[in-house]
Amino acid sequence: MNANRFETFYDAVLAIVITILVLKIPQPLSPTWGAVFANSLNFSTYAIVFLAIINIWYNNHHLFQIFDEINNRALFAYGLSLFLTSLFPYFALWISTNLYSLTAETIFGIIIIFANLSHIIALFAVYGANGYNDRLENLNIKPIHILFPIIILILGFIISYTVYPPAIYVACLLSVVVSIIYNRVQREEFEDTERFEALIDAIVAIIITIIVLEIPLAANGSLGALLDLKLEFFAYIVSFIVVFNMWKLTYNVFALVNKINYNVIWSIATMLFFLSLIPYLTTFVSMNFHEFVPQFLYGLDFMIISICSFIGTYQMKRLDKSNVYLQKTFDNYNNLIITMVLTCIFIIIGYYYYPPIIIISCLLSISIQWIFFIKKINLLEIV
Repeated sequence: MNANRFETFYDAVLAIVITILVLKIPQPLSPTWGAVFANSLNFSTYAIVFLAIINIWYNNHHLFQIFDEINNRALFAYGLSLFLTSLFPYFALWISTNLYSLTAETIFGIIIIFANLSHIIALFAVYGANGYNDRLENLNIKPIHILFPIIILILGFIISYTVYPPAIYVACLLSVVVSIIYNRVQREEFEDTERFEALIDAIVAIIITIIVLEIPLAANGSLGALLDLKLEFFAYIVSFIVVFNMWKLTYNVFALVNKINYNVIWSIATMLFFLSLIPYLTTFVSMNFHEFVPQFLYGLDFMIISICSFIGTYQMKRLDKSNVYLQKTFDNYNNLIITMVLTCIFIIIGYYYYPPIIIISCLLSISIQWIFFIKKINLLEIV
């Protein structure tokens, strides 16, 4: 059985799980720092699960590029892995609200362990179905690298049941971090960028569509009831532009890129993490439009997204120094500097005078970015 269609399906499921995860985070009870920090455990849990899912995708990325065939045994194992991964959003919310519950800790840990085991089973099944594939044999995957995360999780169980109940939660984080570090040491390069582009497209498309789901329904069928939601729709419009702008940036960048590596993937993945917070922050802003804290968090998230995107382009330039067009297109970081300076200025204005100016500044920053970028492209075409 050809693996291409399964790769598309597999990536689509992971993209959906990643993006619906943010919908499980409850909104702060008030537009204050205290209410935001009261949600800190929910955010940290979301970050852990997001990292875990991206790491799952990364671990399979190189593998899927190498093997040609997938058999029913591998399909079953990957199907089980997807089932367990799809449970992450539900049980992540449960454990974040019951951190010291041994039951919640145990079930969450069991799901993570079995997700790892199903990946190992799928790996052996893929090897079995592609015994003739020399490139697959050259991967040199050592058992300790596969089993080490599971060993960490088992130690977490022991500590949870003897000393510190949240140890399983901590072990889940450590197991993800260890796996990420191991992948960093491998320093793999991937000449095929299409699968990563498809993942970006899927995540961004879902983010855009779930933003509108957060807009409440008008109280009745009158125009007045619809106009009562004008701030909600304005926040949605701004967020749509912000998210679409990031997609457009990745589209233009990957049109120039010939290869990617670990640094590129994780830079863009970090950008996607903060981009996935846009639906949550859009609701927070629209519910408290004239309050500083929601507006500040939206502006801060916008700045971090911009920083991550430029780190991604910087890593691409480092990786592909012979790509003249890529080097010239991103030969300076004036856009980033302008975005940072403008947003910081408007955050100060928002703090002292008018908080909604912060979300408006995001539109201004995007407009200036594109003026500079289009001028750069036109100059390069002339040259």
